[in-house]
Amino acid sequence: MSDVQLYRRYLKNELARRCKTNSSYSLRAFAKALEVDPGTLSRILNGQQALSFKMAQKVAAKLDLDPKQETEFFRSLARQKGLVQLGQQAQAIESDRGSDENELTPDYKGDDFRIEYYRLIADWYHHALMELTHVKGFKPDIRYISRELGISQTEAKLALERLVSLELLAKKNGKLVKIQAKHSTTDRHVTTPALRKCQKQFLEKAIHSLENDPLEERSHTNMIMAGDSSKIESAKRMIREFQMALCNFLESGNRDRVFNLSVALFPVQKNNEKNKTNIEDKG
Repeated sequence: MSDVQLYRRYLKNELARRCKTNSSYSLRAFAKALEVDPGTLSRILNGQQALSFKMAQKVAAKLDLDPKQETEFFRSLARQKGLVQLGQQAQAIESDRGSDENELTPDYKGDDFRIEYYRLIADWYHHALMELTHVKGFKPDIRYISRELGISQTEAKLALERLVSLELLAKKNGKLVKIQAKHSTTDRHVTTPALRKCQKQFLEKAIHSLENDPLEERSHTNMIMAGDSSKIESAKRMIREFQMALCNFLESGNRDRVFNLSVALFPVQKNNEKNKTNIEDKG
């Protein structure tokens, strides 16, 4: 497939990935997730129709593309449509990202930083490595980091280099320490897909822990309730407060191991209004 149709390849690869993890996953389900009409999506995947720029913006945001891939996605679409205006619009998006006001120094703004920052957020082991520096016996050694976090030595090496280059880790008095500095950004094109990817990794690690870690070293709990959906925002605030309280509690003792805390609150019932509509349609 030519680079002109690269955006279509991204779509097909994502559909294939979802079908691999869920054998009953369908094109209709994929279209619903992308908020695109199933017939339109089918024609796009078959090369019978091109994405509009407006639709491309919505779809790209849901594919969890890193900054480089997203740029390629829009450029591919621009080349296929042969529209100079579309190419200019795609370039304008890239320029807008660089002008966002955030807590980063000006030297960090730009494509290279966005790619590095995406990787920092998207791959769980970066933050785990920063926390590992607090553990007694920590060694700034690639083999040690690889063994302790269960990642490859290549991943450990690149993560260490990235954290140092982004000034989140630094050598002080011969030791590698975590720098207490702000490293957030308001660029949702970077943080949103990166956070989604990271959350997926932690869900996979939770399953691995459930199957491999002894019960006394972990806690996996679930609770299903019929609740008031108007209180969700308050519930999310309470979860954040609980997380911070538990974090402070555990960090106040002997920090001898790195842990992850994940709390998920989500609906298991379909939207009530849609259910009512379906019942009426059948009647």
